Amino acid sequence: MIKIVKGAEVDGPRGEAGGKRHGVFAYHADPELYPLVCGFSRQPLLDACRQLKSLHGVTGTPVGLFREGRDAPDISCPVEAGAAATVKEPDNGVLKFGKYRAFEWKPVDSRPLITPTLKSSKLAQTTSTLDNP
Repeated sequence: MIKIVKGAEVDGPRGEAGGKRHGVFAYHADPELYPLVCGFSRQPLLDACRQLKSLHGVTGTPVGLFREGRDAPDISCPVEAGAAATVKEPDNGVLKFGKYRAFEWKPVDSRPLITPTLKSSKLAQTTSTLDNP
């Protein structure tokens, strides 16, 4: 079994969130075997499974989430199952496992962020002045 160690809750000092934390934990795997499997997450086992699958090509191996110094995992699953799952948090407060969908990156279009408001002749004068000081 691949051991993922759940570290401390790292969501800032206690005072920032009104005495509450948001459940973000540090986690890591054995750095000699899986050096790229580490991070901060609200669901460290599932995120570690995605890292194991995408970065190291591990699929069918069992993986477990362990507290520091413990010999038994708090929760475990096959890497493939953990990589395919996420935790859904609907407004009604009932947590469920759901299908993981990767964030879709979209290219930035080529339109300018600021639309010129000057008339085209005035814009040409301004641009040429900037180009030739």
